[in-house]
Amino acid sequence: MRASVHFQLQVSFAEPIRGLNQILRLSPRGFDSQRVMDWRIDVSPEAALRRGEDANGNLVDACSHDGPLDGLTISAGGVVEIHDADGVLRGLAEKLPPEAFLRDAPASQADRDLAFFARNAAADEGDRLEQMHLLMGALHKALAFTPGETEAPRPAAEVFAARAGSARELAQVFVAAARALSVPARFVSGFHLGADGLSMSGAHHAWAEIFFDPIGWIGFDPALGYSPREKHLRLATGLDFFAAAPRRAVCLTPAREERRAVLTVEAG
Repeated sequence: MRASVHFQLQVSFAEPIRGLNQILRLSPRGFDSQRVMDWRIDVSPEAALRRGEDANGNLVDACSHDGPLDGLTISAGGVVEIHDADGVLRGLAEKLPPEAFLRDAPASQADRDLAFFARNAAADEGDRLEQMHLLMGALHKALAFTPGETEAPRPAAEVFAARAGSARELAQVFVAAARALSVPARFVSGFHLGADGLSMSGAHHAWAEIFFDPIGWIGFDPALGYSPREKHLRLATGLDFFAAAPRRAVCLTPAREERRAVLTVEAG
């Protein structure tokens, strides 16, 4: 699938702020099944973007704004070509060994109930990869996908207890459950370039990846119930949402934010 993608995030503040520092993980990396042919990020009011790379190998753009500032607009987009690889990630250099993703993070940590659920879901299967498919299917059936996002997703154990969550929250539940089975797992943020099942979810999407030797990293989308396909545009990854968030910002004066995100996709 080749597509022209345009993402726009409009942020407004309840009252003008003195200044703002932010980092953006809105630039996708290319790999065997995801070719980035053109991509650009802009911010308004204009600010100099400083490109870097974080500890997980994500492309990061940082910028600062002086106040008074009552709002800003972030635009990201370009042309990408994505192929269905059954969720398998090939051709991407990794900065960290798989074992680094056995560590727990506060937002993606399994409690006793979630760990018990994970063991039961995989109990009748000896193959590790098939266990992960069973786990994804069990979570997709047990937890309702509720489109829409809060400022930050709830911890995995809380979402599991509620039996419902956003794509970000369900991804963190899957990550926590996989780690409870001693499988390296990480959170993935991105976009879904199609409307099937996501017409009310907003612009952002999220899923998970697990490491399976000898294949490597493989994606699982518990919100949709299948592995990433040609409509999954991968942006960033980390131990949990906070390490892969599309945007993190610090205001120099406290102010409530209102955000509106729009994703436009033109295929072909």
